[in-house]
Amino acid sequence: MTKPVVHFEAPHLALWKSAVVESLARGDRGGAAADADHPVVTATDRYLMAMARNEPPRPPSDRTDEQAVLAYLSFMHHRRAHARIADAPAMEAEVQHQLDEYTFGNPPWQRMFEQYLEYYWQYPYHLGGPPMYRSWQDPQWGAGDLGFGVVTWELPAHARVAIVGDVGTGTDVAAGVLAAAVAMRPDAILHLGDVYYSGTAWEMRHRLVDTLAAVQADAGTQIPFFTVPGNHEYFSGAAPFLDTLDSGRLVTTADQRQVASYFCVRTEDAGWQFLGLDTGFHGHYLDVPPTARQAALRHLHVGDIETPQAPDEHWVRDTNPYLRGDVELPVTDLTHAEPVLLRPDELEWHLDKLRGFPGRSILLSHHQLYSAVDVCGPAQGQRTGADGVTTADPADFARAWVNTGLWRQLGATFGDHVAAWIWGHEHNLGVFRPGYRPADWPTTGHDATEVFKTLPLGRCAGHGAIPVAEKESPYAHTYPVDLVGPEAELGLTDGWYNHGFELLELHGAGRPAQITYFQIAGVDPDPILVHREVVS
Repeated sequence: MTKPVVHFEAPHLALWKSAVVESLARGDRGGAAADADHPVVTATDRYLMAMARNEPPRPPSDRTDEQAVLAYLSFMHHRRAHARIADAPAMEAEVQHQLDEYTFGNPPWQRMFEQYLEYYWQYPYHLGGPPMYRSWQDPQWGAGDLGFGVVTWELPAHARVAIVGDVGTGTDVAAGVLAAAVAMRPDAILHLGDVYYSGTAWEMRHRLVDTLAAVQADAGTQIPFFTVPGNHEYFSGAAPFLDTLDSGRLVTTADQRQVASYFCVRTEDAGWQFLGLDTGFHGHYLDVPPTARQAALRHLHVGDIETPQAPDEHWVRDTNPYLRGDVELPVTDLTHAEPVLLRPDELEWHLDKLRGFPGRSILLSHHQLYSAVDVCGPAQGQRTGADGVTTADPADFARAWVNTGLWRQLGATFGDHVAAWIWGHEHNLGVFRPGYRPADWPTTGHDATEVFKTLPLGRCAGHGAIPVAEKESPYAHTYPVDLVGPEAELGLTDGWYNHGFELLELHGAGRPAQITYFQIAGVDPDPILVHREVVS
């Protein structure tokens, strides 16, 4: 079984792990780092998991405990970087004074410190500006042309399309999944996003582009690869993601090149189109409540952790609203808001494609429309009657397991235009029963019949490469979204759920397509059939 891929959902934590792993890899003559089996990486994971719990490491009482010492040193070098970012020389000197007491193993901490600073300052996202995005309305990019972002190359009418999710790990499992998909000789591969840990330039190259290139070289073929960003690509402001698209290394001909974080790929007979949605732009700060992010950042910015100081003096230079902790962040907790929405300009672009295309459409995104196990949006609102009794508000469509905002944006196209929606983010295969719609949603009225229409097929396919242990119970039924059944679930290998991909076979305009779900056991690239169904 491959080594675990431990990832973090807060940008400053994910970026520090990226800095640590890349620095170790570059020290190994530029090769891919050992990741989880390197003592500095395992100790950094220990530190970052503690930060995620709002429990930063204390100075270790036993200095012979290698992992405890390395975890504390990882924390202190991360704090030292934030002292430099905050232009707080006194704090940096204090941290350095504490570091001078340790000489444990002498790993390349200075290189990690410098790499983190480079990450932090080189991407516009960390300079107080927004993440990078190429709007069709922007004079610099689409200049108002709704054709911007439509791939001019077309799929054959009778095409094979492979779909993979969350595959950007660079591990042997990711290579095995891609090899199994490439062996099917698809006409295109579509990726549902996430390159770990932060979608940096090094990670985009080593964990995605080079892995894909090696797999295709072994198979003696070249297949165009289209992708949307997940939340992790936005931890580096999406700049390396867009640079990767511009490099042309994901495609084989100039007319296949993807120019934006969203895309439209169509068949030559106008029978089918695939629309890639960028849910990462508003979804990259989704998984960590603002209070938790603020607490972790304060641990990085305040003085001596034994006698914490007020943080105000250290926030002067840290102007990015997504990373500083002294102000309210732009998105509140999921119990109060739905952050994962399409930008209004992108929504207009997709609706234009959906309503102007004569064939059937399949949507692809990183984030979910709904889930059986994850919170996707706010809970249903409550109302208090004249009798003082509080009950669920029947006029409120919000459900914790449904992204009602996304449904409201695109639901009017379900059925008539959209045949299926496939997403990732959860590292699992979820074959839900067709036609899911919350059972207690109203069935009459404009919203019910024109906005919140029924999606024929919704599928989670984020099982490309991130390990999921049996004890994590990914098929637990937390929310009332029914799966097809055990026959469409992933199998287990040595206590870990298998990974896999989907193969969509098109049979021409006006004819149903077929999706086949495959899994691979461990790192064995021989595909195993899981489930097959029709899309019409």
